[in-house]
Amino acid sequence: MQSLPVICRGALFLLVISPFGLACSGGYGPQPSGMGGWYTTAGAAGSGAGPGTGGGTAGTGGTGTGGHVADTAGMGGASAAAGTGGAAGTTGGGTAGTLSPIAPPACDAIGPEPTIPTACATLLATKTLSNGSPSDETLDSPAIVAAIAACPAGQAVRLAADGDKTAFVSGPLSLKSGVSLWLDTGTTLFASHDPRDFDSSPGKCAGNNTGNSSCKALINVTDPKSSGVVGTGTIDGRGGELPTGSTYTWWELEDMYNGDLAAPRLIQVNFGTDFVLYNVTLKNAAKFHVVIDSTVGYRVWGITINTPADSPNTDGVDPSRAKNGVIAYTKITTGDDNIAVKGGGPTPVDGLLVAHNHFGRGHGMSIGSETNGGVRNVSVCDLSLDGTDNGLRIKSDSSRGGLVQGIYYTDVCIRDSRHPLVFDSYYSSATGTLIPDFRDISVNNVHVLGTGGIDTFRGWDAAHPIGITLNNVVFDEAPTSIKAQYSNLTFGPQGVNIQPAGTGVTVTDQATGLAAPRDCSNAWVTF
Repeated sequence: MQSLPVICRGALFLLVISPFGLACSGGYGPQPSGMGGWYTTAGAAGSGAGPGTGGGTAGTGGTGTGGHVADTAGMGGASAAAGTGGAAGTTGGGTAGTLSPIAPPACDAIGPEPTIPTACATLLATKTLSNGSPSDETLDSPAIVAAIAACPAGQAVRLAADGDKTAFVSGPLSLKSGVSLWLDTGTTLFASHDPRDFDSSPGKCAGNNTGNSSCKALINVTDPKSSGVVGTGTIDGRGGELPTGSTYTWWELEDMYNGDLAAPRLIQVNFGTDFVLYNVTLKNAAKFHVVIDSTVGYRVWGITINTPADSPNTDGVDPSRAKNGVIAYTKITTGDDNIAVKGGGPTPVDGLLVAHNHFGRGHGMSIGSETNGGVRNVSVCDLSLDGTDNGLRIKSDSSRGGLVQGIYYTDVCIRDSRHPLVFDSYYSSATGTLIPDFRDISVNNVHVLGTGGIDTFRGWDAAHPIGITLNNVVFDEAPTSIKAQYSNLTFGPQGVNIQPAGTGVTVTDQATGLAAPRDCSNAWVTF
């Protein structure tokens, strides 16, 4: 067992690293008003509720489930009712609660590699490829839909090559609970060119500012129980091609509409438990590759995302309001965030391990910008970022800010990034009353090669400083500049060779050993 210094709720404690994960050895101060019990861990009731807002009744936290938080427990003041699973406090009152210890997942807690289920049916490809495009646009989705409907839980519908026929073309597919889609080696599932195939609202897919929900995804998984998308085949969203009836590609329309294009995602997972995305290659999403929303227990393992760097809004993997996840052994190069952890609420992201991944072009390893629902207990271990616009980034603003806590980065190689380290409460000029609050962040054994770039440590104000520990963080070249304000930084136990300074910035140097740059000679991959 080892320990590292870390800022916990504004004070210095030890971050204890054990086989059971990470936890601050000291206690925590009062939880913000109106949030009592929301971050209660499983097995114990919340120790209190914050004062209710709007005259409501504060409730104490309920018991969590599945090793994570009780989503609705003790949101004191939201209504006159007691918090779920907890006793009512006094109207508009209640005592200040305390947070349970923060425990980001241990780096070796990735679990076993997923496996491919037995095939209940095998569908053979109907199309050849010419210059990377299918020989015709006839939809194969009716046959795939029928096979999924007939498949027993625990098995998979397999898409396979038939000689030189390797391609399928499809409109939206919906996986039922317990059933997986298996793309066998050499096969490619192409999204239909026709936006009408993806309409959720008639005529609105491919519209300007008609809403993301106007389009169904290519693969839709709602309330799954052990469903997945698996295999070594490819899914191609054809975002760089012309939708039917348009003289502009999906990506050109996205730029023309200032990011407000309604376009199909490749994979959308909503709710449910134990979703698996394993080994497939994804490319050219019209907008976002993978979104995993409100799902408990998900594993993204061994996938490749390979999409041009100039493709707009093509995030790689976006966990949103999801819990208990693993993203491991992936290769992601794309036009937006390689991974973006979205805490848009009302429930938090809680428990995510990102381990043994490689990023090419993209906007980096991001948390936010939506953090108003909370993000906690995220570990990023053994990551290489090669040419990403940003390296490690937590971003938010007062239109969507919230509590980000218990974020642990270790063993990271960053090369030729314009913004290697970004912790920014002023991500955009949007305004509101949702103040970003970043605490208990640890950055360990990080080597920045090539340009030092522009780095950012910007807390919101003196009442909401960033609490961050840096240990053995080494830049080969000095940063071009460091933007810093309202940040409490602790260095050590090994050295750090940057020195943020600015209004409200404190640096506590507790380093007792010299910096030893992480060996990144074998960190890089080819896409």
